[in-house]
Amino acid sequence: MTGCTLEGVTAKERLLERAPLWSEEQAERALRAAEGDDEVDAWGDLTDLHEVATAETMRGVADEERAAGHVPW
Repeated sequence: MTGCTLEGVTAKERLLERAPLWSEEQAERALRAAEGDDEVDAWGDLTDLHEVATAETMRGVADEERAAGHVPW
């Protein structure tokens, strides 16, 4: 099986080109992601954003249903 290519360059080749420019922190995060570590840093945790967005969407749907004369579910 061959690697994923983009214009003849594999993802592994692109990674090796960029890696020398990475900080120690960037390299560590890349290794954790590649190794499938379940730990999510604070920047990558979208739980709060998802909860707020879902609540806002549901409020909007309920408002639209009320405006149309329906009982929100």
